[in-house]
Amino acid sequence: MAVNNAGAQLDTAGEIAVDFVWGNIAPQPNDSRTNRLDLSLGDHINLESGWNGFPQYSPNTPGYDVAGPTNYVLVNNVLGKLTADADDVMKDSGLTVTTAAGATNTATQPTGINVTSTTAATVTVAGGTTTWAVGNKVTISAGVGIPAALVGTWSVTGGSGSTLQIAGSGFTIANTGAITPGTVLKGATGTIKSQSIAGGATSIAPGAAATITPWA
Repeated sequence: MAVNNAGAQLDTAGEIAVDFVWGNIAPQPNDSRTNRLDLSLGDHINLESGWNGFPQYSPNTPGYDVAGPTNYVLVNNVLGKLTADADDVMKDSGLTVTTAAGATNTATQPTGINVTSTTAATVTVAGGTTTWAVGNKVTISAGVGIPAALVGTWSVTGGSGSTLQIAGSGFTIANTGAITPGTVLKGATGTIKSQSIAGGATSIAPGAAATITPWA
């Protein structure tokens, strides 16, 4: 059976595959991600109907496409995910997704990196850190004076002013100090920089339009 980029198995219509059972037992997915059917989170709005009345199994609660109360969906945070994965995740939540043209991705020169633990570091840059939101992915290239353990792609965990906090693994240098020119910091190409509906929103109607914007 085909799967999408988020790992969910798909039916012949390209939708999330679901096994149905008789009675009032909740439908279960064809994969191990049972949290996808936690209706309190608003996922799988096409399943929001109760059934009874054997053998007719008439719906006793309205789904979103039946006249009645509007059901809402949970919007996932897809910042930092690859574009195809983010697209699948948001579509799984019932949103109508479009991908904007890639965002400008200008490299910035780090001036210093301070490792605070084996999994966290603070990067000092010129010009502030407002470009990178928490959840974004950034890459640090090799340059003179930077430890090899810090070269790679990392997740942004915070930042203000001229500092940016990143999380990773294998950081071993206690304090790297100043970094000489040649090292560059930029958004990880192809990962999501921003989304038009913030992650965590629960008052979004099924089918609502959402735009994701990747780093170019």
